Amino acid sequence: MKGKTLLCLALVASMLFGVFMIGPVAAPSTTIGVEPSSTIDLGLGPGSTFTVEIWIRNVANLAGLEFKLAYNTAVLTATSVTYGGIFGTGQFELVNDIYDADGYLHYGVMAGFGKPPFTGDGLAATITFSVDALGESYLDLYDTKLGDPETPPNPIVHTAIGGYFRNAPVSVSLIRKSAWPEHHHYSISTDEDASNDLFAIVSNDGVVDTWIKVVFTVTNSAGDPVGDFETTTMQLLAGEKYGHKGDARYKTAFAPPSVGKYYASAVCWADTDGDAVPDTSMGKTKTFSFSAIA
Repeated sequence: MKGKTLLCLALVASMLFGVFMIGPVAAPSTTIGVEPSSTIDLGLGPGSTFTVEIWIRNVANLAGLEFKLAYNTAVLTATSVTYGGIFGTGQFELVNDIYDADGYLHYGVMAGFGKPPFTGDGLAATITFSVDALGESYLDLYDTKLGDPETPPNPIVHTAIGGYFRNAPVSVSLIRKSAWPEHHHYSISTDEDASNDLFAIVSNDGVVDTWIKVVFTVTNSAGDPVGDFETTTMQLLAGEKYGHKGDARYKTAFAPPSVGKYYASAVCWADTDGDAVPDTSMGKTKTFSFSAIA
């Protein structure tokens, strides 16, 4: 009897890790994700520890799950992965390995034999990290699999949601006299592209990469707003600057609506929550003026 049980366990495990049959059985709203999705804490210095949880949300008829999670080994070390209780007691852990040299961990678990499948929201696992250095790490959840209790299991359609960790401040700025117009005296009638481009140079003074943009707020001589004009959003690596080279200018187009004097103020924005969207203005505002003539 014991031999038959072990054989059955091995068979089910191989089915979970193998190729699933085609035929999704759940709505696309099912998710497996890192919670909290963002851990930003400047107090978590080297030697500190913290945890994240892997939750399955809005699932039906779940009998087994598997995932891998990658992290930045220059900043973090994964120290343990513990079962979260989603299948109650009697569960079978299929894999629980940490490959720190390669920067990822691998976990899989299934409901015990005779146990009913799970429906609802459930905690799959808790992961503990130790902090090695200041910086950031994306917690990339990938190779995720959710399966129902059929033999072989049918895949449950789902979305994987990763996480983010940062324990160092984001610091970007417009350096020196680093915002200016293409022409201080712009001729509307003779300019070749009908645009007096606005330029900036941005420096990433911190230890973490971040996404940036520059917003130019333009007013006319009467102080009336003309509009906000943004550069494209780009990632700027830690310690780097951009816009200072002639073949890689950081700019946005501005077409003066009429002749007259214009005043511009430039502000750098940076992403502070790891979603690649600049959300916080930083550094000093740079101002300049220019004229548009016929």
